[in-house]
Amino acid sequence: MISRMVLATLALLVPAAAIGEIPAPMAWNAKTLWDAWPTTRVSPPDPWALKHAGLRVALDQLNTRHPGLFSIVEEGLSSEGRKIPLLRVGSGPTDILLWSQMHGDEPSATLALMDVLNWLGTNQRDPVVQQLLSKLTLWIVPMLNPDGAERTQRWNAQEIDINRDALRLSTPEGRFLKAIRDRVKPVIGYNLHNQTPNLQAGKGGSQVAMALLSVPGDEAFSETPGTRQTKRLAVKVQQLVNTLVAGRVSRYDTDYTARAFGDSMTRWGTATLLIESGGWAGAEEAERLVRLNFVALLGSLSAIADGSIEQVKVQDYALIPMNHRDALTTLLVRNARLAGGRGLPPFTADLSFIVPGPFVGDALHYKEPAVVEVGDLSYAKGLTEVDATGMLAVPWPTAVPPEDWSSLKASLAARGLAEVNEAKLVATVHTLGESAVAKPGYTGAVLLYRTSGTGPLTLEGAVLRGKVVGIPVIHVSTEATGTPP
Repeated sequence: MISRMVLATLALLVPAAAIGEIPAPMAWNAKTLWDAWPTTRVSPPDPWALKHAGLRVALDQLNTRHPGLFSIVEEGLSSEGRKIPLLRVGSGPTDILLWSQMHGDEPSATLALMDVLNWLGTNQRDPVVQQLLSKLTLWIVPMLNPDGAERTQRWNAQEIDINRDALRLSTPEGRFLKAIRDRVKPVIGYNLHNQTPNLQAGKGGSQVAMALLSVPGDEAFSETPGTRQTKRLAVKVQQLVNTLVAGRVSRYDTDYTARAFGDSMTRWGTATLLIESGGWAGAEEAERLVRLNFVALLGSLSAIADGSIEQVKVQDYALIPMNHRDALTTLLVRNARLAGGRGLPPFTADLSFIVPGPFVGDALHYKEPAVVEVGDLSYAKGLTEVDATGMLAVPWPTAVPPEDWSSLKASLAARGLAEVNEAKLVATVHTLGESAVAKPGYTGAVLLYRTSGTGPLTLEGAVLRGKVVGIPVIHVSTEATGTPP
């Protein structure tokens, strides 16, 4: 039997893991990683500007800057013949597969992966980096769908959603990803995406900046050792990100989909964590989402490497609020009296608008800023809101350049419509017919007139391309202004 003195001496010389104990966590905290990102980043300001050629340049530069950090193990070919690199980083016994941009218009994590590589290379003497690279082998596909990225579209050049091709494997990109999984047999997969920015973290919650899912491997959502681990990972990411964006982390809402790659990966034996970048309205939104991914990836990977992930409570996964859909919109105009081209008497209504970005998602959406709903929208929340109580809202289809309020106001004044009685204004709009009806899909201007008892209406503002001009807006909570600590 080994004496207590011998054990005490061994404890001073041998890492705790070597004598059967879980090592003390060494992971960086989220604030440290967040603060380090600006001087570490190699990613461009606009994620959608990074195409296949730019990715290859970035990888060459990283390889020159940090020789030996990673190798390009092999390259697949896209439908149009673009090379798809598979990177190998680290030499540890635990294999982890990370793939990004299988949807060509979802690049946030692709940029974050470039920044992660630069961080690992720059800090190779850091004990946490050394532990990560010695415990894990990362297999990274930074841009699975380069043809889609070239077009800023979801689908590949065959117009197939690669993420729905796990069974038929009609796409060369899907076949490449499946071949990697079958050969490497990673224990954990990171499936990295973007979701629509107009979701809330639970009913009435804040705009979702990041959604997480322990991806199921069957219809019953059976819990296995693998799914328990991805639930711990989801909780770990929530803990990291919540310190920066409190209340903006959700659980992705989904059913089991056998033909989807994430579900299939889990079914094949690679338990998969889905990370979906959402929205964080305000200046530099896209860059902040890349920065959050940087924190989430490094923080969760280091927790796997040092073993601290085992201390995360699986049951806390159920406490992550679900994605809540159909309640968040870009702009909400409340309590207006609405007129239109059909000549109906003005009636009280709210109007919601969506201003689309480069990300489309899994369905066809409006390509231009547009009205999406009219009526009682008391259930809804706008990233920006306007209280139009006491105002008459009038659809006004026009070819005026975006946000050109002065030109619009001058043209209306020239027609005697800057100050006008209500009957004349309603009659004028009636002559425009169906083109001046505020309904889902309407993309024209909406004029906002202030009423003053029995006197004339005064033009006070407008909604032009989904933005309010001429009158002050109300920012709800910190949706469009919040920044991390």
